[in-house]
Amino acid sequence: MRVVLAIYSACFLIGTYTHAAGILRRGLLASPVPVGIGVFWDALTLLDPLAAVLVWWRPRLGLPLAVAIMAADISVNSYVYVAGYFGPPAAGLVPLSLLEQALFGVFVFVTAPGVYGRNPSDASLAKHDS
Repeated sequence: MRVVLAIYSACFLIGTYTHAAGILRRGLLASPVPVGIGVFWDALTLLDPLAAVLVWWRPRLGLPLAVAIMAADISVNSYVYVAGYFGPPAAGLVPLSLLEQALFGVFVFVTAPGVYGRNPSDASLAKHDS
């Protein structure tokens, strides 16, 4: 279970870096996307590290947050790609970054229920031998 949580944390920290770099590169609200998408991406700069920490210390909060972040982020980023905000989508091709994100999302969706079920309370995972 610790390996799964380490993967979650590492990937959410990579997401934090990606969104922070986007703010530095394009500024807040990531023009040319609609304002709502820009606000969402900027919020992930705070939500991703929160998820990375909560999956360890408060898994009953962190795991649902992780699932919600991944579902929303994959949906939003897929929409942005298909809508062509950053250039026309290539027919039949998915950008590598979106593919990687989708694979991580599937990993979260598949593993989170089992991890959640092994944590009957918000107690630290250090109490579990896994």
